[in-house]
Amino acid sequence: MQEYDEAAAHWGEGPLVEAVLPDGQTIRALVTRRQRDRSGIGWYDLELTLPGRVGTPRGPIQQPHVVTFSAPYGIVRPIEGQDYNILDPPTPEKRTRWRVDVTRDGRRLVHRLDGAAGSDGGSLAADANALRLLAQGPQVATMCAICRPEAVLRTLPPSTDDSF
Repeated sequence: MQEYDEAAAHWGEGPLVEAVLPDGQTIRALVTRRQRDRSGIGWYDLELTLPGRVGTPRGPIQQPHVVTFSAPYGIVRPIEGQDYNILDPPTPEKRTRWRVDVTRDGRRLVHRLDGAAGSDGGSLAADANALRLLAQGPQVATMCAICRPEAVLRTLPPSTDDSF
């Protein structure tokens, strides 16, 4: 059997933390998300890469195995030098939820980002940008009749940010 190759233990994307297991062992795991539950307790969603093997016709080969689990903040410790800010979602005013396509006649067509009607090449827009574009009237921009972004846009509070 070949020796365990640390390079094969793919950590994935994201920062690492140290977590204390119930038996007192300390491990390093990849953080994929952090959130608070309804009672206010903070949790990390973690991935731990373990050594493993798979059988092949030529014999077993090494293949890392990823285990996912959650742990409360109390048993998870940050590691110096890791950037945990990437786990924070963007603020609502910076969240892009709209795709804007240009029609043949030069008007803009606003789609929901999760809608099937938008193209892959349109530009992305935050809530305030989409509202501002649509406020210019149908000669400049309209909403997609298929993905119906007005159902979401209608619920947004009026923007007070004039930086766009």
